[in-house]
Amino acid sequence: MNSSRWIVTLLVSALLTGTCAPEGWAEDTPQASAAAESGSTTAAAVSNILYVPGKAIVCGLSGVAWTVTMLLTFGALYKESTNFVKGGCGGQWILTADDFKSEPARAY
Repeated sequence: MNSSRWIVTLLVSALLTGTCAPEGWAEDTPQASAAAESGSTTAAAVSNILYVPGKAIVCGLSGVAWTVTMLLTFGALYKESTNFVKGGCGGQWILTADDFKSEPARAY
């Protein structure tokens, strides 16, 4: 009888311990480590070596495409030709560490 009382006590304590987990265990997103943060910063710095000049080249070429479109259509396609410049020169010009951080996978 004494051993079954110990077994019941162990089972009840295990049940209470498992269901009373602190909030930190139940978080969806894990905290990023310092190594992952420095890796993201390094990746952004190295990628900017090619990304920024490439973005400048694309922006310049989109300006040329805008000029050619405006000349060929005598300004009739003004709104459409501005999409060349918006697409080439718009958006983000410098990559940051946040662009390289992985997001947790979502279950659908």
